[in-house]
Amino acid sequence: MKKQSKPKFKSIFVLHVYKYGWSKDKLAYHIDQDELESKGGARPGIDIWDYDVGYFQTLHAAEKRIKKIVGENQEELYSFLIEEKPQECMIRKGDYLTIRRYLKDGSLWQESKVSTIREYDGKNCELGDTCFYGRDLRTIPFKEGDIVEIARKDFMELGIIWDLPATKKRMKRIWSRYIKQLGPDIAWVHPDDSDDGYTVVGYSLGKDGKIGFGHSHPAVVDVLPPSLPVPKKFAQQLRKCLRTLKKEEAVYILEKEREKKNAKSAK
Repeated sequence: MKKQSKPKFKSIFVLHVYKYGWSKDKLAYHIDQDELESKGGARPGIDIWDYDVGYFQTLHAAEKRIKKIVGENQEELYSFLIEEKPQECMIRKGDYLTIRRYLKDGSLWQESKVSTIREYDGKNCELGDTCFYGRDLRTIPFKEGDIVEIARKDFMELGIIWDLPATKKRMKRIWSRYIKQLGPDIAWVHPDDSDDGYTVVGYSLGKDGKIGFGHSHPAVVDVLPPSLPVPKKFAQQLRKCLRTLKKEEAVYILEKEREKKNAKSAK
């Protein structure tokens, strides 16, 4: 599919400053006991706050402000996020043209130039390039089994990598399949920002002491290296959950292959 041309409008760059949530204890990953009591379950991690927000005319100006904030040596800093948004039009809350994550030292961690804007000013029309063409291997720093942080809006959760985002080589094959199957519809239905992410396994501890676990697909810009020491008990539990899910997947695949084999034999 031919890449869309760059949008003809001015952008604004929105800088979010994330800080660790307040804690009376030493800053550390933990299971929140209050959440455990009130909600019946809690995940290992730590609260974070979308503390400050700034609006800048250029990416350079926003990055310059990040350096200034880092220079003030604020110990509670967690990370920074810059969203590029179009000016003078209505888009859905949370949509952006590009997005970038910076670590607490101000260094650029990850960026995604896949636009999420599929509707603006009440029209079903895309702004920017909404197509995902795969990632360069150099921009995928993790491997299966790595312990990571998933930065949510108000909580940073510990997880473990199960699968990686698709590379450019893999996406070429996927795009070929999409074009062959969908034809003209490819203009609207195609690999997008939701494909630019990891598969991460996480778990929660129940009030009854039982462990519940599953997987999610956080965006690449929201998956960060551990910023604090990871307690051994959390790491061990995450690895156990990953092993269990991989075994379940292997059994499922085996059953499906057996079903196909039996179906062919029945013909």
